[in-house]
Amino acid sequence: MSEVLPAPGPTGRRSSRFFLAGANRTRRPVDLALLVGGVLVTLACVRAAVHRGALDSAVRHVADDLPRWVTSLFDATYWLGTMYCLVVIVAVVVTLRRRGLLPLTLLVAVAATFAGVVLASWLAGAGLPEIDPGPVRSGSPHGFPTLRVAVITAALLALRPWVVLAYRRFHVAIVLVQCAAAWAIGIAGPTDVLGALAIGIAGASLALVVLGSPAGHPELGQVAASLKALRLDVADLRFADEQPWGARILTATSRAGDPLLVKVYGRDATDAHLAARWWRRLLYRDQTAPGSTRLQLVEHEALVTIMADRAGVGVDRVLAAAESSGDAILVLGAPAPPLSTQPELADEVLRQTWAAVGRLHEAGLCHGGLTLAQVAQGPTDVVLSDFADGSIAADDAQRSQEVAVLLTSQALVVGPDRAVDAALAGLGAEALAAAQPYLQRAAMPRSLRADKGVKAAIAAVLAIIPERTGTEPLPPAEIVRVRPRDLLQTGFMLFAAYILLTTLINLDWSTVWSTWQNAGWAWVVIGLVVCQLTSVADAGTAISTVRTRLPLAPLVHLQYAVKTVGLAISATLGRVALYTTFFRRYGEGPAAAVTATGLDSFAASVANVLVVGVAVLLAQSLPEGVSLSGPDNLDRIVALLGVVLALSAIAFTLVPKLRRQVVTMVRSLATSLKVVTESPARALGLFGTNLLSLMITALCLTLLVQGMHPTGSYASMLFVAAGASLFASLVPVPGNVGVGEAAIAAGLVAVGVPSGPAFAIAVSQRMCTTYLPSLFGIYSLRWLRKEDYID
Repeated sequence: MSEVLPAPGPTGRRSSRFFLAGANRTRRPVDLALLVGGVLVTLACVRAAVHRGALDSAVRHVADDLPRWVTSLFDATYWLGTMYCLVVIVAVVVTLRRRGLLPLTLLVAVAATFAGVVLASWLAGAGLPEIDPGPVRSGSPHGFPTLRVAVITAALLALRPWVVLAYRRFHVAIVLVQCAAAWAIGIAGPTDVLGALAIGIAGASLALVVLGSPAGHPELGQVAASLKALRLDVADLRFADEQPWGARILTATSRAGDPLLVKVYGRDATDAHLAARWWRRLLYRDQTAPGSTRLQLVEHEALVTIMADRAGVGVDRVLAAAESSGDAILVLGAPAPPLSTQPELADEVLRQTWAAVGRLHEAGLCHGGLTLAQVAQGPTDVVLSDFADGSIAADDAQRSQEVAVLLTSQALVVGPDRAVDAALAGLGAEALAAAQPYLQRAAMPRSLRADKGVKAAIAAVLAIIPERTGTEPLPPAEIVRVRPRDLLQTGFMLFAAYILLTTLINLDWSTVWSTWQNAGWAWVVIGLVVCQLTSVADAGTAISTVRTRLPLAPLVHLQYAVKTVGLAISATLGRVALYTTFFRRYGEGPAAAVTATGLDSFAASVANVLVVGVAVLLAQSLPEGVSLSGPDNLDRIVALLGVVLALSAIAFTLVPKLRRQVVTMVRSLATSLKVVTESPARALGLFGTNLLSLMITALCLTLLVQGMHPTGSYASMLFVAAGASLFASLVPVPGNVGVGEAAIAAGLVAVGVPSGPAFAIAVSQRMCTTYLPSLFGIYSLRWLRKEDYID
């Protein structure tokens, strides 16, 4: 039921100078992201605390050499920050009845942080952390993580959504000063402080995700006061039944009795709104202004609406667009009931709709989300509403996608024949034919994708358009299916590869089994979870390889599907096949898939060579005592790798099909590089995401080593991961079965891991990176086909 406020009405409970008024709560995507990021940084700091390097030592010496007056100043700020936090907590307790869930939020945040500190200290082998370590104790085994910094961070960040904007920024400043002060007075080193900061952020985010936080939505009385400040007299002000994210929608009646629509972006909704828009842009790539402020969003919608009116398109009248009392407000004439709710639609109404779209596009404008739900019948013509995602400089792709979306929306209501005929009459054959690449379910907004009949409607429209316009439909790309025979073949390959490895390096299987039996499986499970982030990084690489804007979530599923197909055939061929059918949904031809695959391989090789080269140059030899000859049968591993490489070269020479594929890939690489060289940002994204994927793989390997045979450092594991990946890329074996294990085992033995544990770690690493994700890839293949992203 809608909440009603007769005008004039109460102004609502006002916020204090410190705490916000109101009890509206929501769970924000940014809090979930901070929770995940805090946990990952904490795990990295645990590893760093076990193997403290030169950075901790160097920073500790700098802190020890600071002048006494500087140390005294930081000591004072350290205690002042603590006292401020205690005073705020006392204020919350004193005003307990007026604070809603804030006291419980603080309790959960502090408790979770304390538990996180104890767990991190235990994982680092330090036992219970010190409650209040004395000065000059940096690097103490009981100083990780710094408890006071973690608790203050959790308390102040959990309080942040509940206080006014000025104190939000003040709380962040206090947290940063606390971190610097803990280092300066010698209580903690960089690892201790960073770990405490990460745990505090994770604890606060956990509390906000579980219990929610103020969404920053203005209350009804606040909206009435803002409208009064704009000199708008309204009656029957109420919240609409359906509320989008980031804004509040209200309905009202003017003094003349005309219906009004009010959109309000509250002063405290900035964080939630921007987080939601960034999330939507990351997943669906369909936001026009992800970094806009609330006032800019109102101004943008008002501008596009006014420009559409000047282009001769029927729109809702703009009555006010301003900022009042911290709220950005847009007041429009309320639209009539949308066409999507009408039982029948006349052909004349459909033609008027397409004529309006034609005028909109001729003026260079684009609605951004046009379905029948945004179209209403006016007195003389149709009226388009809700230009929040509109564009004033739309390109051909945006206009064609808009035609495809509206065409699908009409086909669901009036049938494909009438929808196509109306679009042809209103737009012409050329504009209608240009929409064919976007007549895919993946290009539809969520409101249409959820309709059960959308897939059949799209297929019917695609069958009619060529007949009406005289054009040819785009042929579907053929995809390689995974058959039981292929999986059986992979099993035989695994068996043969492991028999060969056992013969060449004389593995003691009892040592291997003992390594697995005595493993710290908590580290293994964490490594498995961390390793899945490589699919997100690889999806980012795919985004950087083409000019078309692609959604992230389906691309992540696509990476898992590639792993599954790669076990049956060459991963390169499987990637090309899957990318071809996926890119076609967004208007890209088959050449784009070859280009993307070539760029991905090239960038990965560059990242691997760069890491190996830098490691060798910095250490003047391979890191951590690496030697290319020595005990543990390393010579046999190197010989095995040499034999495999030689066989690969022979296969390249004798197999014409393989040779043609490699030559084609190399020749297309120069052309492919133009995609990234024309855009520095795209080039940075391509190489940066490949380097990130390699670093995540190395982190997974580090966690597995920590759980099975603790030795070496992250730098060593990064070198092993890069070298193994570089070698495996030269061997044309489906899924690098056997080759990947041998390369990783050789690298681990080279950095000092005995052959038995090295083999166990190598197999576990491959399970985390390839084999277990391939099982999930079967589900990803089905999901991609169900959602019509691939054939």
